[in-house]
Amino acid sequence: MKKFVFLRLLCLLIIGIMVSCKDNNEVKFESFDPTKPIQVTSFYPDSGGIATPMIIEGSNFGSDTVGLKVYFEDSLGVKHLAGLVSSNGSKIYAMVPKLTYLKKLNIVVERTLDNGKVIFGKAEDDFFYKTQTTVTTVIGKPEPDNRNVRTIGGDFTSATLAAPFAICLDDEDNILIVEREFWLKGGGHSGQPVKDEKGNNVQSNLVLGDTKNESVIVLKYGANYSNAPAFSSESGNQAIYVPEDAGLYYYSLNKTLSYAPRRRSLITDEETKNVVEGNWKYSFVVNKFDNMVYTVMWKGQLVRFNPTTRVVEVLLDKVIPDIPNAGGDAGTNAYCIFSPIEPNMLYICQEDYNLISRVDISKLDQVDKKTYKGEMYAGRAILEGPVNGRGWEDGLLENARFYAPKQICFTADGKLYIADTYNHCIRVIDTTLPKDKATVRTVIGLPQSAGFQDGGPEIAKFNYPAGVAVNSDGSVVYVADTKNHVIRKLSIE
Repeated sequence: MKKFVFLRLLCLLIIGIMVSCKDNNEVKFESFDPTKPIQVTSFYPDSGGIATPMIIEGSNFGSDTVGLKVYFEDSLGVKHLAGLVSSNGSKIYAMVPKLTYLKKLNIVVERTLDNGKVIFGKAEDDFFYKTQTTVTTVIGKPEPDNRNVRTIGGDFTSATLAAPFAICLDDEDNILIVEREFWLKGGGHSGQPVKDEKGNNVQSNLVLGDTKNESVIVLKYGANYSNAPAFSSESGNQAIYVPEDAGLYYYSLNKTLSYAPRRRSLITDEETKNVVEGNWKYSFVVNKFDNMVYTVMWKGQLVRFNPTTRVVEVLLDKVIPDIPNAGGDAGTNAYCIFSPIEPNMLYICQEDYNLISRVDISKLDQVDKKTYKGEMYAGRAILEGPVNGRGWEDGLLENARFYAPKQICFTADGKLYIADTYNHCIRVIDTTLPKDKATVRTVIGLPQSAGFQDGGPEIAKFNYPAGVAVNSDGSVVYVADTKNHVIRKLSIE
């Protein structure tokens, strides 16, 4: 409402200036003078979010917009191009750009001359960016820390979920929900068991949420321990693949068969047998170029298989550090996703090491598969180790701290969303920025404060969120909020 009122005032102001120009011959649009500096004296409003209308005042802007640009420059020196509407020489009418995550910004007005020289002016005061992310509950009933919730189908508001752990969406925005027993570090009775419709404890349930009909169907009660699923859009073979903990097995859910679960076994040879058997896998991801299913095993091997032949191939022997993890073991629960901007760049969230790494699978023929570990990407644990480096801290990639982060996903514009489970919040990284300028930011949830609350960043709370996934066009993020027993949706900007 405030934005609408301001937009009306802005339109009235523009009309008033135009009328003044007609009524008073002394009022004219000003031309740009390349011998004089550009000056930015003021702007209003002084804060806002995406598409907020702005009036920027100053001198020597020029009334034509050829070569004229307005930027919002963040504290890392990254400039974000604003939407330029018009200029009369002393006033510019512009719109605040999207994706400006750092809140304190400079407004810069630039003109590029024919010879390539850039003349610019910068406002003395800062503009404060306000994000518009909110969270709402879409499936289930929030019952924080209730260990006796049963999984029962129904409509979105009446259905109940015992322990939604990991999720993925298909091309029609159906949500595949994998439930599994959730234990907190240290074990004991602080975790969340999975229950069937009768209240019996089971290892996993496979559940489908139909967003069009707003209904929940339980596809399988009592599945073997299952983990983060992946949807394959391969023509003629659309399916969801769900990894089991145990090395060889997984579930295949074909779309043409209404996602009826079928338990399958991977096929190994003498070389790959020892890699898969006696090992564990925590997520699947499908590469859109080769339609192969990729995973990082607990012991660190990067492997893939063809879902038709089910034959396993080892790509790298170990993509995890050669040190004990935060629990003193030598392995990690790894959650993987491919970037939509660089489709062969595989991002790997290493829960037990509290860090994120990445591997460009298109360049694996150029490296030694026995020694190459990919690139360490984000997390203070890269420098300080998985114990000293864990916790919560936003900031540059090398300074950020995570605590048992799990599933990750990408929006279409290259934003990596992270379920930072033990910090009870959702984090984000703009991977389109250079590595030395990209940051980790808490997009929603009160860090290290468990609870349940829908709403904006100032009040929203989660309770051990473990899963994140995006819809088919990459614009909406869903969250499996495990100990609140619900699926929630982030409305971004």
